[in-house]
Amino acid sequence: MIDGMKGWPILKSGWRNWALWTMLALAGCTLPQDQTPPPQAYLLEGGVFAPTPARRPSGKTLLVTVPKAAPGFDSNRIAYTKGPPKLDYYNGSIWSDTPAKMLLPILVRAFESTGAFKAVIAPPAPALANLRVDVDVIRLQQEFMTQPSRVRLTARIKVVEMKSGHVLSTQVFEAVEPAPSEDAGGAARAANAAVQKILGQMVSFTLRTIS
Repeated sequence: MIDGMKGWPILKSGWRNWALWTMLALAGCTLPQDQTPPPQAYLLEGGVFAPTPARRPSGKTLLVTVPKAAPGFDSNRIAYTKGPPKLDYYNGSIWSDTPAKMLLPILVRAFESTGAFKAVIAPPAPALANLRVDVDVIRLQQEFMTQPSRVRLTARIKVVEMKSGHVLSTQVFEAVEPAPSEDAGGAARAANAAVQKILGQMVSFTLRTIS
């Protein structure tokens, strides 16, 4: 009789383990699900851009590098301020990518549309370029110090001769646009208007530099 019950503790332990795993699985099925909606993502597109055509094609290849952003503006968070130097960010809204990276295709299209260049390329294009354009985003923020709020975009452009590495010219541009609403959506629409304004200034500046 004793010999017949030697395996009983093992069977009992196995049943307990099975029961424990079953309870944990059922508990997992009844855990509350995260109902937080995904953040709303916004694009920088620059709108419709119609630059003044170049007087004559330069026959040169232009390299537009990936723009860089100053600290505080180098993420996909949408920044706003109610008073400097404090900078805040929206919780439920983001840029679809960092504003600096979204500017790259906008800049390439703008320079292409002038007809001033043999080609306009962006990294990692293998072609050799004659000129290079570097853009730094210094500030892109919604400001609530006035009513309505407004979006300020400050950016620096630098035109470089590739062969010599000589900086031909550099300049800082700034655009301030009123926000149509006091939220992230309003910030995004005003930011796009600011991009369009600065874009025209940057393209004209570059064409004057190489003419």
